[in-house]
Amino acid sequence: MTKNLFYLLLLILPLWADDIAVDIAIDNHTPYPHQAVILDLNISQTDNSKVMLFKLSLKQHPSYRFYQIDFKENEAYHQLKHHYRYLIYPQVSGEVKIAFELIKSITDDDKVAYAISGDRDNVKGLVKEDIKVAIKPLVLQVKSLPRNTDIVGAYKLNYHLDKKQTDAYDPIHLSVELQGRGEIDPFDFLPKNDAYHLFTQAPKIQSFRSSKGTQSKIIWDYAISAKESFVLPKITLHAFDPQTEQSYQLIFPKQKITVHPIQQERLLDQEEYPPSHERDWSWLGWLLSYLLVFVAGYLTPKGLFQKEQVRPKNDQALLEEKITQSKTHKELLSLLLNDNPQKYAKAIEALESVVYAKKKISLNTIKGMINV
Repeated sequence: MTKNLFYLLLLILPLWADDIAVDIAIDNHTPYPHQAVILDLNISQTDNSKVMLFKLSLKQHPSYRFYQIDFKENEAYHQLKHHYRYLIYPQVSGEVKIAFELIKSITDDDKVAYAISGDRDNVKGLVKEDIKVAIKPLVLQVKSLPRNTDIVGAYKLNYHLDKKQTDAYDPIHLSVELQGRGEIDPFDFLPKNDAYHLFTQAPKIQSFRSSKGTQSKIIWDYAISAKESFVLPKITLHAFDPQTEQSYQLIFPKQKITVHPIQQERLLDQEEYPPSHERDWSWLGWLLSYLLVFVAGYLTPKGLFQKEQVRPKNDQALLEEKITQSKTHKELLSLLLNDNPQKYAKAIEALESVVYAKKKISLNTIKGMINV
């Protein structure tokens, strides 16, 4: 009880002017970086002969962040009172000074009556005197975090991987969620790797601030594809809980993903239309017909019959034909990835945004990006 009373007296700073009183109280003057500090500030009018208005704000500075979470006002005439509550998050260790800006506006009853004498469409401006009130900065002695700390707070890490086996270039989907008490900024969770192709969006962040601090949630969604089997690496987040002053680890375990190669018989250009039978003797009739035509052509004078020469298609022509015949975004994506991903990077990026992120880009538009 004696110790608590000592801290209460230490953390309440009364500041007096001629006609107002300012009381500042904090719940912790020696926090860690990124630990919530509750700041309460009360402004009271002590000279009841005047009409007053108050305007308070905290000064911006990179050494701390602040969020106003509550405001109350007692509008009793000539007895104005304001109560402010802030969440303060120091960003660095060492001495951090929280600076304030307070303006008191003074007027009288006659000026107030004149300002409100018009109707709603004829409101006159209130004549008042604005005076800056100096408030001594609030000093925090911020302790240092343990070395190699990644995040500060009390969190849990969860993830969901939809499958561990897939076909070549058919993506797997990974969702990772970090949730708990603390202030957190967005960061990249899964590293890029040449072994797989990573498609992601900006992480989704939710924050709820109250007198108990900040409840945060950050979600990463990934689509990952590859030609061959690969491994998602183990990821360790080093965390520190300032309330218990304990370090702990959040671990995403290593994930081995098996990728099955594309079967040649499943490719479109390998399918037979119509499918062949087990024993098809039609080739014999075709051969006899070919011989008859050859003999007739040999005996017939040149120029009597002209037939367009059929040339075999080269690889470029075959690819152009496959691109033209592609009927879905996913089919075209698999085709380009299997041929030359670097050459068609722009078209592949557009296709991935459709297949994985559900963007709306027509197939013909993307085909127009392809220069074979």
